Amino acid sequence: MGFFEDVPQPVPAAPLPASLPASLTGPVRAPWLAPPDHQLGGVVAAPPSLGGTGDTAVSIGGVVAYPSGVEITLEVRLRPGTAAGTDPRLSVAWAREAQRMVRFGVVLPGGARVIAADPGMPLAARLDATADTSDTSDTSGAQDDPLLTVVDSWGPVEDWAGPGFVQPPQPAYGYGPGLAYRTFTAGFAGGRAPDVHRLRYWLWPLPPAGPLTLVVDFPARGLAESRVTVDGSALRAAAERAVTLWPAGDGLDEPGTPPADVPTEAARVRVAFRRAFTGGQGEDHALSAVEGGPGLRDVLERVRERFPRQTTGARVLVGEPVFVDPGHARVPFEVVVPGASLGGVSVGAAVLVAGDWKVTTQTYTGVLARSGIGVLAG
Repeated sequence: MGFFEDVPQPVPAAPLPASLPASLTGPVRAPWLAPPDHQLGGVVAAPPSLGGTGDTAVSIGGVVAYPSGVEITLEVRLRPGTAAGTDPRLSVAWAREAQRMVRFGVVLPGGARVIAADPGMPLAARLDATADTSDTSDTSGAQDDPLLTVVDSWGPVEDWAGPGFVQPPQPAYGYGPGLAYRTFTAGFAGGRAPDVHRLRYWLWPLPPAGPLTLVVDFPARGLAESRVTVDGSALRAAAERAVTLWPAGDGLDEPGTPPADVPTEAARVRVAFRRAFTGGQGEDHALSAVEGGPGLRDVLERVRERFPRQTTGARVLVGEPVFVDPGHARVPFEVVVPGASLGGVSVGAAVLVAGDWKVTTQTYTGVLARSGIGVLAG
């Protein structure tokens, strides 16, 4: 007899549709802002304690690695009897404000520092905030701008701006002895008692090989800067154990016949998108990654003349490609210029041309057209 066999079923099971209607696929998600919901990540062993005092403790509730990034959960505990109203170091209610007071960041292999950013902070500002701590010397398109985002516990980040949404307070900036921090308003999940809270973060993309250092402090509770290191090899091994439950969806095509070496070809596709849309490069370098690129040189020069600051400072965030066949892929991406995002997250296309992946002409001109210049008209 099954465990639930003799328990009445209150609601009859509904038959599953043969396929999901297009109306249920939803808008294109931003994979750089939240963990994927179509995969189960691999769990990473990590030191449990991150820092503590006689009445405050911050521990690692979990580290879960995905091919696209790392989800980190912190648990913040107050000793019973020192919650809001009894501790003079907390000027406001713990349940409302203490999560904002916990400051969190990571040090990537190689030394780049990334600070947790409030989801209400514009994406362009987040990238600007990490620009002075990240290695920007690579103009080949081989690296991503890292992001560390607070993940709300009651829904995807991009779904927050619905009816009744209240814009979180703007963050404040501060600097610790060894790491610059930005305070933030964090979504949190209540713990087993009012003095236990869990904070979730999403680090994108998956860090390169090497140790990942987690850094936290809690000045309002007298917790000084503390850090622990997560084994980089264990992190990447856990990402390889991730299980895909169903296709990503979000406006992408259903996967078709993939190339023989998916990880290598996916990396080459992402490099093509970064090379095509990253600012501060010569026209030849950018257009070498675009299908029919030489024919778009005059249009690109016109756009750059009209918007020199935006095109020089342009950056692009690129998600995981979905291969329609070995020579065609669909890619979620977002182009960000100083102070703004060019139309939010889009789904672009890449094509294999003479052994090199290129951003399709239609995808590239679609981005240029947002400048207001008649790209397709010439």
